[in-house]
Amino acid sequence: MEKNNLAKNFNAKTLFLFALPTMTMMLFESLYSIVDGIFVARFVNIDAFASINIVMPAILFFMGTGTMFGVGGSAIIAKKMGEKKYNEANSDFSVITLVLLAISLVDILIGAIFMDEILEWLGATDILMPYAKSYFQIILFGLLVFMGQFLFQSFFIVAGEPKMGLAAVLSAGFANIILDYIFIVWFDMGIEGAAYGTVISSAIPTIIGIIFFFNKKKTLHFTIPKWSFAIITQSSMNGSSALVNFLAGGVIAFLFNQAMLKLLGELGIAAATIIAYTEYVFNSLFFGYCVGIAPIISFNYGAKERQKIEYLLKKGAITVIVLSILTVLMMLLFSSDIVRIFSQDNIALYNIALIGFIIFAFKYLLSGINILISVLFTSFSKGKISALIAIIRTFGLIVPIVLLLPTYIGVYGVWLAIPMAEFVIFFISIFLFSKIIKVRKIVTDL
Repeated sequence: MEKNNLAKNFNAKTLFLFALPTMTMMLFESLYSIVDGIFVARFVNIDAFASINIVMPAILFFMGTGTMFGVGGSAIIAKKMGEKKYNEANSDFSVITLVLLAISLVDILIGAIFMDEILEWLGATDILMPYAKSYFQIILFGLLVFMGQFLFQSFFIVAGEPKMGLAAVLSAGFANIILDYIFIVWFDMGIEGAAYGTVISSAIPTIIGIIFFFNKKKTLHFTIPKWSFAIITQSSMNGSSALVNFLAGGVIAFLFNQAMLKLLGELGIAAATIIAYTEYVFNSLFFGYCVGIAPIISFNYGAKERQKIEYLLKKGAITVIVLSILTVLMMLLFSSDIVRIFSQDNIALYNIALIGFIIFAFKYLLSGINILISVLFTSFSKGKISALIAIIRTFGLIVPIVLLLPTYIGVYGVWLAIPMAEFVIFFISIFLFSKIIKVRKIVTDL
């Protein structure tokens, strides 16, 4: 059996290089998702573009389910591999994959039966409904490949092969760009072309993952599973923070859509869609790095390597702070160019989105550390604390702000909600990490 790369000694440089494929993978994954929006905005119309954001809360729920089992399960399985329990790790991985397959089929059935009701509840107007339905029904029936993609990208890292995940996502990304051009520009398929391009391209990482994990020579591979409800419970609980974060994203998207629809109509939803897309890209940098180093931390946690864990946490925090500063500078310098990619010659849309983009930029001064702490809780199998932070952030802060502040300062109240929430959550996260799960206590108790 191959030796797992997680057991290596990492310094600051090699740690970053190990996480770099995951960062690139998530960044490119977010970019090729945005390609849909760019093609729809430029070659269909702004209403079709806005309708994608109407569907987004449902899509985020599906993504959250796959990521929950991927992130939550990978931390537990990486820990078991660190304990040299390889047979148990392979069996648990196989169980998780089968359960996610079953969940996907149930989601498809429910979505198909209640599609109109779901879209109406999400806020689709008479103008947006035809576009939203066309897009959502294709995405829904491609759910199996989406779930597989989000599951396998986490387990490629656990298997010590982040470059394999990167290659899979890069292949999917280039395929999506080409297919969007063919379906939308050449064949004039409109928003349906964007959906078909996304589904077909997402099948590539899933197929690569299936082939890879059926290889018995790999340290992590499919096997005849020994059924375990415990691993499902543990994975879902440990990964609950990931699900809650995606659900929170869905709630936020829903509230933003409702608020912007009330203040500015469909044009406001289009502006919110631009911000949502750009936020997805920049968040992927931080999630990519943190998720990239998380299995190393979990592995060393299982192997009881106290000094390695302390070193990894210190270097991880420094890297995230540097990334935060660079991200804010990049967003401020290129804000006009980025917004113009989506808004084109629509001056009203450009002005609305540009203000929101600049305000949003400042959230990244603190959100990177918030993401790192959230992932660390999951790495130490303390996902419930991370989920609690996400709940406080969404329902204790963002929801009240979006509901109340626009009454007094209009659209600025919508744009300020997330930066204000990140500021408060930063102090809550630091407090919980230092008081409830003290790093020195964790590693000393090993």
